[in-house]
Amino acid sequence: MLLVVTFSQAIRCKLVLPVTLLTALGILAAPVKAASFVLENIRFSEVAGDFTITGGEITKDALRIFQDVTGPNVDLFTSIEGLRSTGFFGFRFESVVTNRTNTPWIFYDHELQEQFGVASPEEDGLSFAQQFGSLRPVSNAFSVVDEVTDVRDFVNFSGGVVNPNQTVTFRYFILDNAPNDLFFLRQRPNFAPGGVGVVAVQPVVPPPAPPPIQVPAPITPEPPPAPIIEPPAEPPVTQPIPQPAAQVPEPGMFLGLLSLLGLRLLWPDK
Repeated sequence: MLLVVTFSQAIRCKLVLPVTLLTALGILAAPVKAASFVLENIRFSEVAGDFTITGGEITKDALRIFQDVTGPNVDLFTSIEGLRSTGFFGFRFESVVTNRTNTPWIFYDHELQEQFGVASPEEDGLSFAQQFGSLRPVSNAFSVVDEVTDVRDFVNFSGGVVNPNQTVTFRYFILDNAPNDLFFLRQRPNFAPGGVGVVAVQPVVPPPAPPPIQVPAPITPEPPPAPIIEPPAEPPVTQPIPQPAAQVPEPGMFLGLLSLLGLRLLWPDK
């Protein structure tokens, strides 16, 4: 996929990259990826290393390319082609890089090469515009800039750190008055100049995840026991109280005499 940006407008099209053609002919011995980004007729293409060009834009004074570096191969090559078609011999460049590895960066090296994998000598016309004091490289994350330790076209940044998932911006000027319209930008995180080479930095080990918080299950109160309803007590059976027999008074003497008199009247003596 080829991304073309002209006057801040993005146009998508499918083209065969000249770098791919050079590789097929055996002129350029480098693996080439299909992703490119074009800003004002200058094509930036991924060539080698584990990184991705994610976008680009034209600012008021620079061409800006965004990249994600994933690793493990962080020897990164970008081909730059088409400067001759602009009618200029140089441009201000901003390399915006996001660290997607698990290792902090304490150095970051940039190098220009006319031929892939070959250090560029000072007299080949390709440079970081060292002769112009007002165009010196700067970075928002590194405070030290080294351009003199090695005999090559390089800029090495240090004096800072870019942790995983952080983004750093490098800003410098590129000049090229060589007849070849194709050159390469090599970028190497944690590469120190002066023959030191790659610096081993301990990867950032994420802290172990805290144990999950055990939320106690809600205690459901037991319902109160149902009240025991006793059946109403049956009324006691009332036993009838026996009544005493009526006392018949014995006949008195007077009644006895009357009785005898009555008998005489009923049955007189015969």
